[in-house]
Amino acid sequence: MVLSVMLENDSDEVKIGVIATKSVGGAVSRNHTKRLLRAAIDPFIERIKPGMKLVLIGRKPIVDAETETISKAIQTLLTKADLLMNGQ
Repeated sequence: MVLSVMLENDSDEVKIGVIATKSVGGAVSRNHTKRLLRAAIDPFIERIKPGMKLVLIGRKPIVDAETETISKAIQTLLTKADLLMNGQ
């Protein structure tokens, strides 16, 4: 998966978009991928620094992945991008 980040200076709200490319497969696979991504990032939403806009892009290997594996990958991406608030 790919994580794109943009800081929105005029808002304290966190906005998250989820995309699944056509390389993932047909509409059913893409919708399934987007549901997996939403479920995996949900526990981290309250911990993301305010004013951030995130876009998660699902790629083909995510179709066969477990939600726990996806969640760990998202946590790694958020940590590397320094998007999580300290102490939470």
